[in-house]
Amino acid sequence: MGIYVSHNNFKEKLKNKSKVVNTLIKKITKLLHWTISLVLISMILVACGRSPSDPTPTQGTTQLPELGEPTVDMTGTDSYELFDISEDLHVRKIQAGVFIITHSFPWPGNSMIVEMRSSDLVLVDTPYTPKATREVLEWIETQLGEREITAINTGFHYDNLGGNSYLLQQGIPVYGSESTVELLEERGEEMRAMTLDWLQAPKYQRYYEAHEALEYIAPTHLFELEEGLQLEFGHESVQVYYPGPSHSPDNVVVYFPSRRILFGTCMIIGWDKVGNTSDADLEAWPESVRDLARFDFDVLVPGHGDQLDPGLLEHTIDLLTSFQE
Repeated sequence: MGIYVSHNNFKEKLKNKSKVVNTLIKKITKLLHWTISLVLISMILVACGRSPSDPTPTQGTTQLPELGEPTVDMTGTDSYELFDISEDLHVRKIQAGVFIITHSFPWPGNSMIVEMRSSDLVLVDTPYTPKATREVLEWIETQLGEREITAINTGFHYDNLGGNSYLLQQGIPVYGSESTVELLEERGEEMRAMTLDWLQAPKYQRYYEAHEALEYIAPTHLFELEEGLQLEFGHESVQVYYPGPSHSPDNVVVYFPSRRILFGTCMIIGWDKVGNTSDADLEAWPESVRDLARFDFDVLVPGHGDQLDPGLLEHTIDLLTSFQE
């Protein structure tokens, strides 16, 4: 028995199948269109998200000096009170009345405030800029109230004295060596040019502009480098000592005997690389560090880095020895 299909029914079925096929083709075409669009958008986002400093450096551009990584996690960090003054400015309270200020601009640099029994405050080095220095002093006033402040610069680099202009505007005495004044005059603009060369990448623009405009102001209360300085606050003293050339020709350390704290400034390396050596005496530096063993201290503060223990003396000597080999 055969099956009969009329010509009209056949045409109708064929027409319906064509509609289905056309619909499928349209859907597939639309899907391919969206897939290609998504791929193109992803490629654009990846390209746009790339750091502006990622391309190969152009001729004449110097990369940032490497500080490396912290030597170890700082023992007892969890016991310290931590304060964020701003995105770039942080404070650690390591003892009652002792504050380590770290200003990342862009390199993390340390300064320190110590409260004396006389109620005076001693500021050792400054943050990189007058603005950050003002923010620190305003913050410390909220913590301790209004106080008399004495400042000490440990060298002529801007991470030692970049905030001096604000200090002097506030009538704060700023101590430093005669050599620091001379070196700032002789090498200050050379230091600025080198720094701006390091900061040419677009992502460092705000640092570039700040360092370009930074006014280098020398300390006003001077002492002979070789003689050092001793400041008295009631029955407490603060000793400023020069052990010899190191990271720079004029770096001094600041010792607080009653606190057993030695501020080693950039003479002491708190990272796993030596860092900037443009003004360093690499031969004399290790011996200058060895000389610091004369002090009795439990806390040693480097110019850069978080570690604060006396082992930084040997760490610095070992790094410098390896660096010269």
